[in-house]
Amino acid sequence: MLQELLGPTWKNFTAVFLTHTDKVEEAGFSEEEYLHAASDTLLTLLSSVQHKYIFVENKAHTLKQKRVTILRKIMDFIRQNSYQASIQ
Repeated sequence: MLQELLGPTWKNFTAVFLTHTDKVEEAGFSEEEYLHAASDTLLTLLSSVQHKYIFVENKAHTLKQKRVTILRKIMDFIRQNSYQASIQ
């Protein structure tokens, strides 16, 4: 269904944002531990988008810091995609 909506290369241009990850740390998990214990559905989704995901803490950073973190990660994904980007 996503392929029909976004086209055949949607996986190349998709990243998953995981918000409220400060709660993961509060529960005593690292990002890696959280993903290791994640549901099969989430793991399948992450696998289908070549493990492009961004953890976003909601409390610890200012909005400007969050934007910088997100943009830096997106630029890394674009580099991995040979500088191809798709804006839908």
